[in-house]
Amino acid sequence: MHLSSMPLAFCAIFTCISFAAQAETQKEKDLHCAAYYELLSVAGDQPDISRKLSSKAFYALLVHAGDTPQAQDEVAQKLVDLRNEIPGPMTPTGTAKLREKYDAECKVLLKAAWCEAYKDPGACQG
Repeated sequence: MHLSSMPLAFCAIFTCISFAAQAETQKEKDLHCAAYYELLSVAGDQPDISRKLSSKAFYALLVHAGDTPQAQDEVAQKLVDLRNEIPGPMTPTGTAKLREKYDAECKVLLKAAWCEAYKDPGACQG
């Protein structure tokens, strides 16, 4: 049975598109979580994360996604969208539901981003 090179070419194109889509998805996730941590830094100290630490987390995720003017604009828009999810004042109580929704996912993404942005050997270990 002879395989035509045409189906292989389509497969290669699909694979490239798939990898590009994954990269974009990862970038989007990083930017979303950057906005999430920026919102927490604006909201102030939380019971488990200080304003300073959440600000550093924002920066680490922005760097991981690619700190460009376009990425900064995307984070700004996502920040507005996230703020709209908080009913009432931005206090630890007011941000509780938002944190329930995004904390677990963003903590996982933050580990790799922190390692890259701050070259922290402790954060870079498996």
